[in-house]
Amino acid sequence: MFKRLAVLVVFLAALSLVLVACGDETASVPAYSGATAVTLSDSVKSKMSDSLAQIKNPTVEGFKTTDDVNKIKSTYDSNFKSAGWDDKSSEFGSEASIKQLTDLGLVVLGYQKGNKAAIVMAFPNTYAGALGFSGLGTNENAILVISGNQA
Repeated sequence: MFKRLAVLVVFLAALSLVLVACGDETASVPAYSGATAVTLSDSVKSKMSDSLAQIKNPTVEGFKTTDDVNKIKSTYDSNFKSAGWDDKSSEFGSEASIKQLTDLGLVVLGYQKGNKAAIVMAFPNTYAGALGFSGLGTNENAILVISGNQA
């Protein structure tokens, strides 16, 4: 399981290089209706923040919901596009590390609006604990949202 976390951290570092632009530093990340915030361990926050060298002052947030990962994906996609964000997910879709994650049932999305970048990952409950989430019920899935401005 920790090997998968290492793959995730390497992937995030590569993804941060894809999300480059200039402009709107005030863009806010769309919320996921019905999701409840969860506490992430400091080590998870630190690993995720440290892996994103191209993102200045990243915010790492965790959420839980009873929605399945495909619904999480479609809802975030709709919310980001409605808020004027550009979908950058296709720019890293062919990466070997992303394939490993999606083969496990994880969803990884990347969006950008001006100078603001956001990465959203949805995890099936099966992997949430190993990736640093706690307090999830057996029918709940996890969401990780990392956002910040380009360095």
